[in-house]
Amino acid sequence: MRLLRALAMAAVFAVLLSRSAAAQDARQFKDAWFWGVKGGALSFSSATTTNGGAPLVGGEWLITRTSGGLYISYDQAFFTTQGGFVDHDPDSTFTRPVRLKDLRRFTIAGMVFPIQSRVLHPYAGLGLLFSQIGGTQLLSPVSNPVRYQIALDSIQARKAGFSPILLAGVQARLHPFSLFVQGSASPMQRAFFLSNDASPRSFNLSLEFGVRYNMGSAIDRAR
Repeated sequence: MRLLRALAMAAVFAVLLSRSAAAQDARQFKDAWFWGVKGGALSFSSATTTNGGAPLVGGEWLITRTSGGLYISYDQAFFTTQGGFVDHDPDSTFTRPVRLKDLRRFTIAGMVFPIQSRVLHPYAGLGLLFSQIGGTQLLSPVSNPVRYQIALDSIQARKAGFSPILLAGVQARLHPFSLFVQGSASPMQRAFFLSNDASPRSFNLSLEFGVRYNMGSAIDRAR
């Protein structure tokens, strides 16, 4: 009896999987919306790190039209590094060190799909990136309450920022999912913690791999 139940469940699962693959195959790339998950690596710089690397994971939403679309993504990179800010004491000027942990990023971009085939879908995009340090900790003691509040305000002003972002990648259509690889580049503002004046590169880069699933048409069609 248990064997029959196991065989029945396996048969139902196989049917559902085959239907999912058939549905994915019938759905076109254009005029669709995709949910995706991704992983990869981020290259960044800080006051004590030049071109460091960190693992990255995230989720995304892609809406396609015939030759363009909309891309929305949230991801997080995992690292620990050190930044700093200039503190102007009444008697001196020096840099206060700050411990930085992790980075959260929210991206929205307009996409173009210049060359399309049945299997491969290259794309590029330009948009806006919001970056925020996940956690900060002041590493030097501040005994004066007024100076301490000024230090906290300085940290708050440097832990988040906006910057443009450029995306480029290619998506390969498989069954029942699609695989993709993409890269991104975004200039970091000097006022943001993840910047390093000594670095020869002013861009933070990322390389991402992931899976997207076609959830269906992005257009309500007349019946």
